[in-house]
Amino acid sequence: MRYLSASLSLLVPCLLVGQQMTHPRYAPHPDRGQYPATDVRRPQSAPRALDYYNETFDTGINGWTASAAQGQVVWAWTNTGPGTTTSTYPVPPLNTTTGGWMMVDDDFLGSSGQATDVTLTSPVIDLSSAPSNLKLEFDQYFQEWQNEHCFVGVSTDGGTTWNEVEINEGVGRDGRPNPEAIDLNISDWVAGDPSNVQIRFRYASEWDYGWQVDNVTISDLPDNDLAVIQPRQTSFNFGATGLENIDYSIYPLAQVRPMLLHTKVRNKGFMAQHNVVFNVSVSGPGGVVFTGSSTPVAQLDPDQEDSLAVEGFTPSAVGDYTVTFSVTQDETDEIPENNSEATHFAVSDCSWAGDDGACQQYQGPGADFEGDEFEVGNFIDIAEAGSMLYAIDVAVYNNSTVGSIIHGVVRDNNQAALAETDDHEIQANELSGLGEAKFIRLTLTEPYPLTAGEAVLVMAGSYGGSDVVNFATSGLSDAQVTIINYPGTGDVFYFTKTPMVRAVLAPGCADYSVVGVSELPVQLENVGVVPNPFAEQAALRFTLKEAGRVRIAVQDVTGRLVLQQDLGRLSAGPQQFRIDGALLDDAAYAYTITVDGRRMSGMLVHQGH
Repeated sequence: MRYLSASLSLLVPCLLVGQQMTHPRYAPHPDRGQYPATDVRRPQSAPRALDYYNETFDTGINGWTASAAQGQVVWAWTNTGPGTTTSTYPVPPLNTTTGGWMMVDDDFLGSSGQATDVTLTSPVIDLSSAPSNLKLEFDQYFQEWQNEHCFVGVSTDGGTTWNEVEINEGVGRDGRPNPEAIDLNISDWVAGDPSNVQIRFRYASEWDYGWQVDNVTISDLPDNDLAVIQPRQTSFNFGATGLENIDYSIYPLAQVRPMLLHTKVRNKGFMAQHNVVFNVSVSGPGGVVFTGSSTPVAQLDPDQEDSLAVEGFTPSAVGDYTVTFSVTQDETDEIPENNSEATHFAVSDCSWAGDDGACQQYQGPGADFEGDEFEVGNFIDIAEAGSMLYAIDVAVYNNSTVGSIIHGVVRDNNQAALAETDDHEIQANELSGLGEAKFIRLTLTEPYPLTAGEAVLVMAGSYGGSDVVNFATSGLSDAQVTIINYPGTGDVFYFTKTPMVRAVLAPGCADYSVVGVSELPVQLENVGVVPNPFAEQAALRFTLKEAGRVRIAVQDVTGRLVLQQDLGRLSAGPQQFRIDGALLDDAAYAYTITVDGRRMSGMLVHQGH
């Protein structure tokens, strides 16, 4: 998650130095409307002691003003989301609370070459009885096509002048969490005349996607609030060192490497924070296997962000690992909920993966390449010599044509073929639905020896034609790591949904059964939906083996998130979550239970209309 403030100076010192490797830099895949990953969650937000302004837009625009300085698109109220377009993957609606929200639907209502500059302005808000230290919070969904600019501003003189800050820079094609909770320190902006405050959302673009906003709140800004933001396990930085140290969900034991555990830390409070320390703890086979702390930062000023790191950890055994990132300071933090985050990965005998282990979406050829031969896959960066690439595991989505032919190929970073598999005819029982992971093993005709310092693409492909082949995807990749290749045209692009395409190393792995991250031990048992199928209501029942933070998500067959609930921290024992059939169409859905970052998925069917 990312938190932004009214400050325009974000301190993000470079963590890494080193010789940059030479690799092609690919353009993003040209499908407009790339559908974002649906394994999303609302970031932890502060419990509000007192709200001084709150607008949910549940029933309408409620006194706000929408105007257009340029273009034909305006802010509008909706309770359904963006209009239907011819995009291969439509822009999803904001996953918000009940009722409506506000939206600029530039993708649907705009046109090529049409510039847009539109504003959504609040009525006058009297904050004269509020404290001087205030923050603005709102929920949003935004994804970047090429030229969008999103501004949030405050005026205290009737709109004559505005203090504003641009947010959402560098979000990318696949967006960020849906919804994403944003908070801004507006204390200085409000000070001019607290009795005459107006909030403004301004969107400027040239036919791009759009912006969706809801739940605008002004509340107390705590004195002391540090937040862990965007924790990472490796030093991957394509711009600095190319494809070195890519972040994986499963590492083969022969290719583990030193990790750089690091995070951004942001002072979201009103007061400076002192002796800020980043701490990490790694639990692995046998218990805690590593702890470490960064050098203290003497002072972190309000709105300031810093990047802190801990070195010295290298996985050494096959098994499951949990990395807990946390931050401490001298002051007593008033919002402890955002002081820590956890990530998970595994070390296996021979599997090498970047996906999250359970199908969330799929990827086929783009709209400009329908019927063409295409391949999708992921780079692996080789740390150690001596390993042989033996096979490619791939999951195919269940809307693919049974009997279609797929194949595997290993390519270098210039797309030259290094090794190939025989063709494989897809069988009905090999297709993966939402929440599933049925891997098809494609064995290379000859094992490929891996060279230290090399990066190769592990790809699965379709020969095109009338048969439909869509490869399952799960989670997100960094830019330049996941590639889609059209051999017939020579076009190569990156995208950021992670294909469920995995490398399998030899020797000793021919009979290896791949275990995905979703199959790592989850503290759940007795999981089921009762009744299933159901009409009016169903109970998603489960038993927690031990206490944990629980989230529930329900997705439709397209991967669209239709229901999401953070249940907070629940105690050990039997639990249940009620699902209201009135919110669902008659269809099959995938549900996911997430406990402390680990997931278990299943299916439910609604038959009520």
